[in-house]
Amino acid sequence: MRLEGHLLIQPIDRRRASSERSLGRRLLMVCYSVVPAVGLVLLSSIVLGQEGFHLGVRTVRTTADTILSRPVGSRSGSRASAKQVGAVMALLAVFQDAGALPPEDSPDANRLIKALIQFQSAFMKSDNQAVRQFFHDALAAKPGDQTGDQIEAAIESFRSDGWTSQSLEAMVDYAATHPLQDRPELQAGLGFYNVGMNDFDLLSRTFRTARSLLAAQGQDLHQVYDARRREMPGVTH
Repeated sequence: MRLEGHLLIQPIDRRRASSERSLGRRLLMVCYSVVPAVGLVLLSSIVLGQEGFHLGVRTVRTTADTILSRPVGSRSGSRASAKQVGAVMALLAVFQDAGALPPEDSPDANRLIKALIQFQSAFMKSDNQAVRQFFHDALAAKPGDQTGDQIEAAIESFRSDGWTSQSLEAMVDYAATHPLQDRPELQAGLGFYNVGMNDFDLLSRTFRTARSLLAAQGQDLHQVYDARRREMPGVTH
């Protein structure tokens, strides 16, 4: 710091300035990514009642916290569309309908939301070959005859619209016979999105529990998802 004339000149702290610019970019990403989810808070309170309101608020908070923890400039920081946020909310609504959601005050509640958001982002955007191959192989392994063109169409649809109950089921069922723990390259690719084996285990357990509980009630998880998805934004009528 020095005096020039009658002015006090403060040297520029370049590290601080750079840090402030980085924080500014992160906050901007939060605004872009969370705005579609804010409307879902109000919508979910109508569709799911008071519990839906809390669910929506947690989704917004988790989305913001996740973005703030990412490296600036990462591809995972791009804006989430209404379709992608709506897909996550629809799955959470299905889990709630089944009675499979973790207790609201437990650490797993936020971890589950983060897992849905981050695994969706990873499988949509990652350039890591192991991540892309795992996603392709999981979809290809679904029961039924599928052509290569149909698999590629499903991948492109996911990259545009995000999760469906079918695509999440494909990941969960495939991982049951092809564990993430045996795939270090896959773990490394997912680590860039701040998720790993424990997060996938939680997501898989919740999905399987919801599927079993709904089946015990004579309901099909995919039909429940389709109904919930139509109630969320991002649906083309």
